[in-house]
Amino acid sequence: MNARYTALLALTLLAVAVFPQLASAEAILWEGNGHYYEYLDGLVTWEEAHIIAENRTIFGSPGYLVTLTSQAENDFVYNTVLGGDAPAPYGDPWIGGYQNSDHSEPILNWHWVTEEEFTWSNWAPGEPNDWDEIYGEMYLQFTPAGGGMWNDHHSLNPKPMIVEYSDDVVATEESSWGAVKSLYR
Repeated sequence: MNARYTALLALTLLAVAVFPQLASAEAILWEGNGHYYEYLDGLVTWEEAHIIAENRTIFGSPGYLVTLTSQAENDFVYNTVLGGDAPAPYGDPWIGGYQNSDHSEPILNWHWVTEEEFTWSNWAPGEPNDWDEIYGEMYLQFTPAGGGMWNDHHSLNPKPMIVEYSDDVVATEESSWGAVKSLYR
């Protein structure tokens, strides 16, 4: 087999193995912005979560890993979609923030998968910290400490995810992350 065929076969097998295992709660509408939010409890890396989210739709609206751009939105997603400080059944979920490889300081160069401005944050005390320097903590998750706060984390520990759906997202050229195919209007 040639390398291209082997890689395609591997990706297909991964998709068959991962995608059917994703169970979801019912998508919930937030009246604050008209977007829907859905918790998926399959355990995936951040990169897999990003791809899965982009391949989902609800009522014709495209999905993407959730972007939390205000305290009100963060509180709604954490308390209503995730269930607040009750332990998430499969761990603390991925959200749509990432730090590209150009970063030098833990707090710098964070982006949303939608390319919305990263002007509001809800970091837990001491975060972001790039604690795991070997693998790099370049992805955003709700922190295990609770309270709807955030943690930077590497992608090696599979986690559940939260998908946001909105017609405000349109297909365009690739963004700074490289694999992002949708940008915020």
